[in-house]
Amino acid sequence: MISAIYTFALTTGANRVVRGARIEHVCGDPSLGPEKDHAYGMRIVTTALDALATPVARPTLFDPLAPGPAREAVHAS
Repeated sequence: MISAIYTFALTTGANRVVRGARIEHVCGDPSLGPEKDHAYGMRIVTTALDALATPVARPTLFDPLAPGPAREAVHAS
């Protein structure tokens, strides 16, 4: 699940949650301009695809802004 309100998604039991940008633009930020908005959206979607391929045992947050190509999963407490 890609969500701008990721804490709600985690507490309701979604297994994999990708941190989205904003409520009105979950997979991008139009204020960045067309090229940067597209790159940001692609990073969010790529993180979501990585999340689907990552085994998880409990609700896990994937942050597309985390450094490095292998983004670390942060488990919900």
